Amino acid sequence: MTTSTSGLGPGAFPSQPARTFEEAQARIATVQALDNDTIRPGSGTHFCSQGRKAEHAIVFYHGYTNAPPQYDRLGEELFQRGYNVLTPRIPYHGVSDPLTDEQGKLTSEDLVKTIQESVDIAQGLGDHVTVCGISCGGVMTLWAAQYRSDVDLALCIAPSAGLPFVPMWISSVFRNVAPSMKNRYIWWDPRVKAEIVGPPYAYPRFSTHALAQIFRLARLVYTASENMPARAKRIKAITSDFDTAVKNSITYAMLDQWERHGRTIERYTFPAAQKVWHDMIDPNQSFQQVDLTYPVILRMLTE
Repeated sequence: MTTSTSGLGPGAFPSQPARTFEEAQARIATVQALDNDTIRPGSGTHFCSQGRKAEHAIVFYHGYTNAPPQYDRLGEELFQRGYNVLTPRIPYHGVSDPLTDEQGKLTSEDLVKTIQESVDIAQGLGDHVTVCGISCGGVMTLWAAQYRSDVDLALCIAPSAGLPFVPMWISSVFRNVAPSMKNRYIWWDPRVKAEIVGPPYAYPRFSTHALAQIFRLARLVYTASENMPARAKRIKAITSDFDTAVKNSITYAMLDQWERHGRTIERYTFPAAQKVWHDMIDPNQSFQQVDLTYPVILRMLTE
């Protein structure tokens, strides 16, 4: 795996927006055909259809080691409001075996291809396109915000842009060194390992190679944001001061750089006292507070 960020711009996977709802449907069917019998039932690419092109379409990007069902409840809320809702399965996710080694194959190129493909599809699903993602999906949303002028709203939630509790340069070292070292799998909770309580479709461990690839994509956006304005029409961000899984300051630096280019970014941060953990989306997390987080997320998505 390369550590360079070259080849991760939009030119690597040129945009081909869907021209009609029917074309978008056909492309979704092609993507869903990749969800073979190794994929856990219900964990493949998910599409909630209004049966026609709607005023609004939204693309949700799930977190690393999670799967499309992370957005089932939130997606249903938007569907009831008239949205066409697309939640693509990120490559190597949703596999029935939670201890699969497949996740270690994830690359930044996989993420960019998924973004380009899904945003292109969404052009045929709605007159106005929103993208929203958390964690790894938050980094994907930052990329879409930077490069896609046909995105009407990009809402990034707790982007996984760097290691927490350490200086930014340590994340840079990890990003550059990890791909050349042996891939390792690390338990999210080493006390209980595979017995971790949480969503049944999520993996209990993560790959050092895959995490470095997510940071690689984040670095590309960070560098681009220094030199050029974001292209999405509107950008919003949600973070939590209680989040111990990511380094919020890297996200804030990207947003600051876009603002220096003249963009207005709407931000919301849950205060530490509210104890909002990193995954503020998935209602199947044992620590979830969706009654607190969903009203904020829905307001940010729909206003």
